[in-house]
Amino acid sequence: MSATEYRAAVIGHTGRGNFGHGIITAFLGIPGVEMVAVSDPDPAGRAEAAAQSGAPRAYADPYEMLEKERPNLVAIATRQPDQHHDLFLAAAEVGAHIFSEKPLARTLDEADRMLAATDSRGLKVAVAHVWRTYPGVQRARELFAEGAIGQLRLMRSYGVMDHRGGGQCLMVLGTHTFDLMRYMTGTDPQWCQARVVQDGRDATAADVRPGDEEIGLITGDGLWAAYGFPNGVTATYETYVGDGTAPTYGLELHGSDGILVMRSDACYRHRRPYAGPVVDAALGTGWEKIACPPVPAPPGAPENAPQQHPLNNLVVTDLLAAAAEDREPLCSGHGARWSLEMILSVYEAHRTGERVPLPLADRTHPLTRW
Repeated sequence: MSATEYRAAVIGHTGRGNFGHGIITAFLGIPGVEMVAVSDPDPAGRAEAAAQSGAPRAYADPYEMLEKERPNLVAIATRQPDQHHDLFLAAAEVGAHIFSEKPLARTLDEADRMLAATDSRGLKVAVAHVWRTYPGVQRARELFAEGAIGQLRLMRSYGVMDHRGGGQCLMVLGTHTFDLMRYMTGTDPQWCQARVVQDGRDATAADVRPGDEEIGLITGDGLWAAYGFPNGVTATYETYVGDGTAPTYGLELHGSDGILVMRSDACYRHRRPYAGPVVDAALGTGWEKIACPPVPAPPGAPENAPQQHPLNNLVVTDLLAAAAEDREPLCSGHGARWSLEMILSVYEAHRTGERVPLPLADRTHPLTRW
């Protein structure tokens, strides 16, 4: 095996999802990885991407790039998931492992075809569910496994509560917190029930609309969903339109003996199962911030690297280790499909008025069947 084991390429589209959250530099500094090319239909964006990544060649057409360069490691960086399906199939065709921006796809049937293409060729897929790599999340998972909050009863999560509240937030940001639910418990949800609202009333078929950023069909300016996990654990998710100032985004684990809260790279613990000023005063308890190390700076990081470069770099490093060890990556494509199951089951449950089992039997978008 040569010193260069992977020939890497990055696909973006300026003005149509760009290069995601710093993904343009994700491959830099990783031993055995050589950046060979980038693609972007926009000339200015293409030149900037080539300069940032150090790629010697730049293409307007990603399919031409894949055919000519034959990379075995590809980042599909555009945030707009309408482009993911076809690019996945093309990258799999040339035999590339894939690092993809989230959300994975717009629909489950798209995701199924994408993963079938990579699985059938023995290729690995990682998705930018970078919350898993935060030291705060890692520490919370350790504390949870050590029994710091006793028996888990409830997981509670929220959106950012900004202008995207409702269906837009569900797809764009909910994917992270749903992924965390599965990561923390090591289990998959069994069912979903939900209510979606628009202007203070139940959303109807007339409220269905295309989401921003080409995420597919959405509805609602607010929603609440519940999921049944094994071992009697219930999880809830809610998101409503707001001003985005409340620090709501994250995941809470409520157990028989306490609470753990994850807010990005921070972790907080409460040593009683029920928090609140009256309870805290009566029991002499309160919140403590758990000490966590900073996100480690990866070797070979470029000067002025994007903020999320260290997290993306960690995900890619694990992806390559997973390929070598023939295991699932930490932030796997199959896990990302489960997040999509949880997202789209909200609409199926609201549309039918029933608690729906997971995974969903019908893989088409629920809002097309309303």
